Amino acid sequence: MTTLRALGSIAAAVPAAGLAVFSLMFALAVLRPRSVGPLLRLILSVRYRLALVGLDHLPRSGPVLLAANHVTWIDGFLLVAACPRQARSLVNADYLRIPLVDRLARRLGVIPVPAAGPRAQRLAIEAARAALDRGELLLIFPEAQMTRNGLLGTFHRGLEVILEHRAEVAIAPVYLHNLWGSNFSFSGGRFLWKFPRGLRRDVVVSFGPTLPGNSTAFEVRGAVLDAGVDAVALSGVTPARLELDPRLPSLVDSALGALAGSTDDFDRRDVVHHGQKQGSLGRALPGVALRVVDDAGIPLGPGRVGALQARTPRVPDWTDLQIRGVVDRDGFVFTAAESLRARE
Repeated sequence: MTTLRALGSIAAAVPAAGLAVFSLMFALAVLRPRSVGPLLRLILSVRYRLALVGLDHLPRSGPVLLAANHVTWIDGFLLVAACPRQARSLVNADYLRIPLVDRLARRLGVIPVPAAGPRAQRLAIEAARAALDRGELLLIFPEAQMTRNGLLGTFHRGLEVILEHRAEVAIAPVYLHNLWGSNFSFSGGRFLWKFPRGLRRDVVVSFGPTLPGNSTAFEVRGAVLDAGVDAVALSGVTPARLELDPRLPSLVDSALGALAGSTDDFDRRDVVHHGQKQGSLGRALPGVALRVVDDAGIPLGPGRVGALQARTPRVPDWTDLQIRGVVDRDGFVFTAAESLRARE
């Protein structure tokens, strides 16, 4: 596993060709870094109709760690287009060795770091911390890889390492909605080479309330799921259909509908994406947030048994499912009985 993947950085998401193309576009029209967002919105508007939800939650100043779900190759560009302030990001230094791209990328806020090697992890952490210590906005994808099934994956603890002793940093959870099924996602089992549906695609960028810098990766993941519910509820854009296997376990409520599902595992080359776990009911579906609370209604951490609750666009308030359950650190949901069997 490369250092940048372990840290959950944007570097795993930006291909060299894409960065080069966009950098050249910037060279034609960008005179100041603050012009990047408006320019990207203009470029992306040809294919994507961008809607912003909860933008008032994003601090306009001070250090912010922007933590987003990761669906497509262009997620980083969409987030830069959506943010009213300049976003910094960690990018594999190998991608910046193309002439002209390096200079342009640095001007646009990219922080080059090595992808692997004995010093790579320390340099990546130091670069991320330095950006936050300067009061900047830093963008990361805590999943460290693009989803292979349309569901939100594991949030790695790299963000906790970056934010160690930095409780004053605001963590801004962000959910990119309705990108699964697009040409740049892995829907259909491949990236690219898919016939686009319609002239323009509705994409929602939903910002949730900020969390303190001492929050856990599990808590940040839950906040991103919450932002996903708001994305659907406030925009009215229905989530794309997923390729769920009906033979695998799922969670369906008689009143709320389908809440969680499972898929086959993905294991190809150096990318592993788990779509199921023995005894689990799967992970929360897009537009659904699941949590476990104690008898006082206080959310519990991963692996703790309590009352299972759900939020959906139809019923945005937390609803008790009348099930004793567990959510593990990877986001898989278990009934309390199945959780005990899995531990035996």
